[in-house]
Amino acid sequence: MKKSLSLLILLTTVIALFAGENRTFPLHVFFTNDVHGGIIEQKADFLNPEFPPTLGGGASAAAIIKKVREQVKKSGNGATLLIDSGDIFQGTLVGTLSKGKAVVEYMNKIGYDACVPGNHDFDLGKDNLKKLIEMSNFPWISCNIINKKTGQIWEPLRPYLVKEIDGVRIGFTGATTVGTEYMSFPKNIEGLHFLPEIPSLQKTVNILREKEKVDLVFVLVHTGLPYDEEKGYQELQQTTYDEVLKRGYANAMEIAHFVKGIDLLLAGHIHKGYREPWVDPVNHTICLQNYGNGGNLGWIVLDIDRPTRSIADFYTPAADGMLLLLQEDEFWPDTSVAAYLREQQKKYEKGFEEVIGYTETALTRAGVGEAPMYDLVTDAMRERLDADFAFTNFGGIRADLKIGPITKQDIFKVLPFGNQLVEFKASGRFLKKILEEKLKGNRRGLAISGGKIVYNRNLPDGHRIVQFFIDGKPLQADKIYRVVTTDYLMEGNSGLEILTTIPQEKVAYTGILVREAVIEYVKKHSPLRIELQGRWKKNDHAQPDPQWIRQFEDPQASAR
Repeated sequence: MKKSLSLLILLTTVIALFAGENRTFPLHVFFTNDVHGGIIEQKADFLNPEFPPTLGGGASAAAIIKKVREQVKKSGNGATLLIDSGDIFQGTLVGTLSKGKAVVEYMNKIGYDACVPGNHDFDLGKDNLKKLIEMSNFPWISCNIINKKTGQIWEPLRPYLVKEIDGVRIGFTGATTVGTEYMSFPKNIEGLHFLPEIPSLQKTVNILREKEKVDLVFVLVHTGLPYDEEKGYQELQQTTYDEVLKRGYANAMEIAHFVKGIDLLLAGHIHKGYREPWVDPVNHTICLQNYGNGGNLGWIVLDIDRPTRSIADFYTPAADGMLLLLQEDEFWPDTSVAAYLREQQKKYEKGFEEVIGYTETALTRAGVGEAPMYDLVTDAMRERLDADFAFTNFGGIRADLKIGPITKQDIFKVLPFGNQLVEFKASGRFLKKILEEKLKGNRRGLAISGGKIVYNRNLPDGHRIVQFFIDGKPLQADKIYRVVTTDYLMEGNSGLEILTTIPQEKVAYTGILVREAVIEYVKKHSPLRIELQGRWKKNDHAQPDPQWIRQFEDPQASAR
C-alpha cells in the first residue's frame, strides 16, 4: 500500500500520522543526486520560459529538512536521514571554482548522513576529492573503488557503515559506476580501479547481513535507473546475471534485481527523476532517483516495524510523488543557509555576470544529431584554430540558452568542465573511422562543424557513413585535414579510444579552454542566429557511391 498527502499538509501531517504509534516509527529519507553545484537559486525556465519561477536550491531544501526534523523531535517518534549518490559540485561557478568546497560546507551545514562519489567528483583529480572527503562531517562510502597498489578500498572512503536508529541496525554501502574509468582523464583517477558494481555490492551486502548483523541495507549507487521504466524492466527480464557480469557494468535497476539483500537503493548519474519509487518485483528493493542540478529534493517515508525491524510500508508525502520541486513561493529558503550561499555567489560569480552577446534563436541541444547549441560550440572550436573540421561529444555540452542576452555565466553552465582545444592532422580515411566509432550500435554520433554526414543504421558497424562532405566537397581518403577536438576526447574517453593511437608528437594541446573559444565567438558574431544546416542526416535506405567508398578500404591506414 502507498498513501499520498496534499502539499498543503506536507510538513505536519506526515509526522502526525505516526504520533503515538508503538509498533512502528517513520523514517524520513531525504535524498539528492547529481546536484552538480546546484545549491544556489536558479530560474525554472522549463516551467515558464518567459516568466520562470525561482527555485530556492539548497536553502529551500534546508528549510524543508529543518522543519521535518523539528516535527519529528516534537512528536517523539521517528527519525530522518539525508543521503546523496554523487556528482556533487561540478557544474556551477560556485561548485567548480570553489573546487567543491562550498558544496561540502553546505552539506555539512544541513547534516548529510552519507554520500557516494560520482564520476564527475573526480574531475579535478582524486587528490581534490580526497580533500573534500576529509573536510566532510559525513562519511563517503563506496565498496568498488580500490587502490591498485594495496588492493584495498581507496583510503578516504569507507566500504560500508552501520547506524542504529531506534533499535534498528541499518547498514549503508555504495558503488560508483565503472564507467568512471573511461569517462575521466587517466591522471584524475591514477592509481585507482573501479570493480564491477554487482559482485562488489553483493560481497559487501553479505558482510553487512552476516557479520554486522544489520536489519536493513541501504545502498547508494552512482549509476542510473533507466530513462523509461517499463522499457528498462522489459530489457531486464531478457537479461541474465552472467550477461551483466560479462558486460562489465550495471544500471541501478539491474543492481536492485541481481544483488540480494538490499532494502532501499538510491540511484543517480542520468538526471532522470522517478516521481514514484520503482520496486523490484523479485527482491522488493525500493529504488529512488531524483532529477539533477539541485532543483528537487527527494523525500520518502519508510514505516519501520519495531518488532520485526523491517520496512512495513512506505509513503510519499507530496500529492504528486516523492520529488519536491523547490519553488521559493512554496518552500521559503532557510535564512541562514541562504545568507551563506549568497556569500559564495558573491565570491565566485564576480565578473561572470557580464553580457557578452545576444542570440535571436534558442540555443538548444538534442538527443542525437545536429542542434543549435552543438553547432555554436563546434563552430567556435573550428574558427578559433582555423581548422577544417571540429567535433566534440554531446555529454560535454550541459545546458541550453534561450533567446536574449548571453553572459559568461551562461557559457559556463553550457561548458562547465574546463576542457581545452586540441588540434591534430588526420587523413580523410582516419577521420571517417573516428565518426564511424560514434555510430556503432546505438551510439548517437558527435557534435560537428565543417562537414555534413549521411548515415544508414541498417549497414554494418564501421560502414554506416554513406556520404561525408567537408567544406562542401566529398571527403578524400588520402587528403590531410586539420581537425580540432577536446583534450577529454583525445584521452580516449566517450568511446573514442581510437584517438589514443595518434602519436603524441602529432597532437597540439593549445591550452585554450573550449568555453573561452565560445565566449570569443559569441562576442564576435553577436547577435547570433543559428539555424540547422543538415550536418547530420539519417537515411536507412541510402547506399554509398561505390567509387567514393572504395578509397576507404585500406585497413592498415593510420592517422597520417
